[in-house]
Amino acid sequence: MKSNITGWKEVYSFTLSQVLKSKAYLISYFLLVLIVLVSMPVTSKLLFNNAEDENAPSPVNTIYINNMTSLTDIDFEDIKNIDSFSHIEFKTMNSDYDSLVERISDKEKSSAILDIREENGAYNLHLSMVKEGPINRSQLQRLGDAILSEFTSTRMELLGVSGEQLVLLQTPIVSKVTMTDISQDAIVDENTAISFSEYWFVYGILFFVLMANMLTGTQVATSIVTEKSTRVVEYLLITVKPLALMIGKVFAMMTAALIQMLSMVLALFVSNKISATYSPDSNSLLSQLLPSDLFGNINITNMFLCIILVFLGLLFYAVLAGLAGATVSRLEELNEGLTLFTLSSLVGVYIGLGAASALMGSGVNAFVVFAFLFPFSSPFVLPGAILVGKASLLLTGIAIVLQLVFIVLLFIFVSRVYETLILHNGNTIKIKQLFQISKNSKSVPGTSPR
Repeated sequence: MKSNITGWKEVYSFTLSQVLKSKAYLISYFLLVLIVLVSMPVTSKLLFNNAEDENAPSPVNTIYINNMTSLTDIDFEDIKNIDSFSHIEFKTMNSDYDSLVERISDKEKSSAILDIREENGAYNLHLSMVKEGPINRSQLQRLGDAILSEFTSTRMELLGVSGEQLVLLQTPIVSKVTMTDISQDAIVDENTAISFSEYWFVYGILFFVLMANMLTGTQVATSIVTEKSTRVVEYLLITVKPLALMIGKVFAMMTAALIQMLSMVLALFVSNKISATYSPDSNSLLSQLLPSDLFGNINITNMFLCIILVFLGLLFYAVLAGLAGATVSRLEELNEGLTLFTLSSLVGVYIGLGAASALMGSGVNAFVVFAFLFPFSSPFVLPGAILVGKASLLLTGIAIVLQLVFIVLLFIFVSRVYETLILHNGNTIKIKQLFQISKNSKSVPGTSPR
């Protein structure tokens, strides 16, 4: 193998320097980082810019009470103990309903009407406001919640129910069935299902890995096809073997793509920190949208294992993309040549999505374990599962070993067919023809094809 890969470092250095200096790469790099950097502050500003300050005075000045129940001693004066509602005046409606609505619409837009009805043994409270006025729905909702709480307390007092008794009445009753063995010891049935938030966390990592995979694979294939179409590859083959050429290009493109992805991750953390300045309670956007216990399994060991899994997965798919790119001679045929790479990626992604859905529904089962171990899907779903605590170290270790085995097998396959492909100029080579070339090749790892 040594003679076949001699010179890959020179190819790696040359390709990486060319990619990092290209205008297309630099423009896309800065655009992606900029988009990620402003995403959190913009989202936080849109979410919290119009957030109501709970201590701010309510825009409602007067509430007209239309009480149509037998409870005549309802008094909402205690609501004034709340600072934001201290200025509100409660008045019993003593005029025609339609004329009151007309007066509020014309002259008292900061007033509201509270209708209290008794229907089918239940009380119905309805708070109305002017559609085009200083009061919005969220402000009225906050006032309505306070009125409902006060109405419930007052009604309980009229019925002779104390606050402690009311708490007992409203305490939910939970029934639990416990399985025991013959000795009456409880049988613990561990719940391995993930929550809705954890599912989206796993999905987010899957999507991130998919982006990195497609970016790396496309760049590798494009570079190879470009050099074939411009005949630059023929000059490169004078000094290095085809396999060394591919290895150097794969690692160079992976490095360029990882620089982009890691920069985006760093920009995401910075963006999340900046978003705290737009939050009413000075908390970052992610800390408010995601549960506080979601990141309990994120530690150095798990992060290291995730990086290894993602790197091996990107390496496998990048070699596959390089092999696919070598099957075509012109950039116009690149999409057709990448069929194998695209189908393999989609298979892995859909298996990963299915496993994530199964994790949320029923927890770890045979299909989920298969998705964790299958080299096509494990780079997509296993990192997220590790970070939410649903994949053991043993399972992760087996998945890494299987990925390494598949990568070695792919390199053996590539070593047999790549020299024929890299010099090929003509119609796109189909998948069936790839296996035929490998079967007819006399080369073995460590030797050059005859």
